[in-house]
Amino acid sequence: MINPHSISLIALLKGIVFEAQKEVWENLIDYEGDVRKYFSAVGLYLHLDKPEGHAFLKQKEFEPGFELPRLIERRQLSFQLTLMCLMLRKFLLENDAAGTSSRAIIERQEIIERIRPFLSETSDEAKQIEKIETQIKRVIEEGFLRPLENEPDRYEVRRIIKSFIDADKVEELLHKLRTYALEQKI
Repeated sequence: MINPHSISLIALLKGIVFEAQKEVWENLIDYEGDVRKYFSAVGLYLHLDKPEGHAFLKQKEFEPGFELPRLIERRQLSFQLTLMCLMLRKFLLENDAAGTSSRAIIERQEIIERIRPFLSETSDEAKQIEKIETQIKRVIEEGFLRPLENEPDRYEVRRIIKSFIDADKVEELLHKLRTYALEQKI
């Protein structure tokens, strides 16, 4: 017999669940307790942010001496992807502070202009822009950026990024990346 919350379990095992996924989201909300209990048994924690409209799984941290094998691997992000995520988180902070819109919309050209100061000068600007666009695609795949329909050069910064990057650390981390970039001549 299939559990009524199997749709939520499967979706979460695949990745992030967003409120826009109506059927899965409603199922997750209806069976939240059952879903939490299911994943807790294997050392996973359901991060459910109802106001922001997203959910995902995190590995629980245990006391030293009692550890389960990791089900969710930690991935080290490249310099460029880390930079892109931090820049988008800063943009979201600025958008929220301005209070103009609950949706943070950024244009492709603004992303490029915000990233450029962290990159070394180059004679091949087209190649540098191509690298930035590759990172934009990666951030879309990660679920932090969503292209707007019928507007290929405009994106919505998804609020899930708040769950991964603490607002208090953005400036500090950007400073560290700027220093690293200068030292490495990236």
